[in-house]
Amino acid sequence: MVIHQQNRTQAHTGTPALAICLSFILGAVLMLNACTMPGGDQKISKIRLSIQNTLPIQRKKVPIVLTGAQLRKVNPDFTFKAYSVVTGKAPREVMIPAQADDLDYDGERDQLCFLLDLEPEETKEISILYDPNVKATLTLDINKQTRAAIFPELDVVAALESNLIAYLLKPNGAFIAYGKRRAELFSVDTMFQPELDYERPLSPELRHHFENNGIILSQQVQVEIEKPEQQWVVRDLENQEVYFVRKSYNTETGLEQEPTTEGQLDIVQAIGLSLNALLKPETPEMVPLNHSEGLIGCGGIALWHKQAREMIPLPTEGDYVRILADGSIRSIVQRIVPEWNVQGEIYRLTSTVFIYGENPWVEHHIHIDGDLITDYAIATGIPRLNGAYGEDRKQGWIRSWGTDPSDIDTLGVALIALTGREVQDTNLTAADNASDSSLLPVILVPNAEGRLNYRTFAIWGGGIDGIETEAEFAEHVQITTTALKTPPHIKFLPKEEEE
Repeated sequence: MVIHQQNRTQAHTGTPALAICLSFILGAVLMLNACTMPGGDQKISKIRLSIQNTLPIQRKKVPIVLTGAQLRKVNPDFTFKAYSVVTGKAPREVMIPAQADDLDYDGERDQLCFLLDLEPEETKEISILYDPNVKATLTLDINKQTRAAIFPELDVVAALESNLIAYLLKPNGAFIAYGKRRAELFSVDTMFQPELDYERPLSPELRHHFENNGIILSQQVQVEIEKPEQQWVVRDLENQEVYFVRKSYNTETGLEQEPTTEGQLDIVQAIGLSLNALLKPETPEMVPLNHSEGLIGCGGIALWHKQAREMIPLPTEGDYVRILADGSIRSIVQRIVPEWNVQGEIYRLTSTVFIYGENPWVEHHIHIDGDLITDYAIATGIPRLNGAYGEDRKQGWIRSWGTDPSDIDTLGVALIALTGREVQDTNLTAADNASDSSLLPVILVPNAEGRLNYRTFAIWGGGIDGIETEAEFAEHVQITTTALKTPPHIKFLPKEEEE
């Protein structure tokens, strides 16, 4: 296996303080869209668009991806060399962290990506500010939430993570998911819940509890409701720290305490980016969510022989891997098998895996150059956990519920196919797949262009985004599928008249 590790998206600025300083300078310059640039009379250019959530559900950290071709169709002089993404209208524009990536590996950035929160049926106006005259390229990773890397010590092709989950990509095509155990900080009385429910500024009394536990909060603290009367997020914007607040559970019954009676609010923190912890002999903060043996694992792929009903692993020689992005918003790993011999026919396989910050899923894009022989398809799947599982072939999802391999914390795993076709087969028995009876296989057929896409995610009870019951997880899968197959509506807006 030949491995090429090239990072085209991350600029090293020396120190975090310098990076933050440069970010504010760049943002301030580009947000002055009514002013001229120093040393010239060229105004900052702007592309305006509206993004509409057409669903009656709240959507958080939705990836919005725009191509350079789309943006240049609106403004032919658009450039990724100096840009900023903002929401709202002047003078109350707010910067949104964004990154630009080179997905076709030609040395030029071709996609813009940012994450957006949308309330039910909300429409937000977004502006992309840029200066077409800037020659140098400046990229900054502020509050980095994803990472992609290559670790030969782990005997894997590559690894990638968000702040919620990590995946190791094995040479045979299998994926191993790792949950990130939350750091338990302290607990407070439920008397503080009203200020969280109404997203008020933290009271001096609640701040005092943080200080007593060695945490000094800045004055720029924002409260978000994650789940009404149950879960909240406290963001310290200045210190770039995130804390999670959860209603305590009765350890004897497993039932949630009543909101206005006894109980506590538990304050926890995510361990953040932590792939390097896997290099230690013991890594209690990183917990494998599926077994490392066998094929597929959690959302990996193998070749599927239809008649023999068996899986064939990917070749482990003659392939190469490249890191397309290692950014604050998303990271991307691409694996290419240039000469994949399938029954004497030669194919080119391209497997591209995306992960986004503050999201628990990975998206897998597969492209097979050439018409796959009729006897073969692509096999993927999720772990068969020790609880129940369900599927909906028409919508293209399968889910499994139970506990993690240690049988301690709850675990829900799901796969959603994005090909537009029904899932071909999700009912293989142990006899059909004797080599790995712990797997729920999904057989997918590439479209006419040789492409298929799907998302896999795991919600782990020991992590920040845990779910406690099967019913809640089933609802989460259905909502996620609906949101995934109904992306926000993006509309480019006409240019504003110059004052």
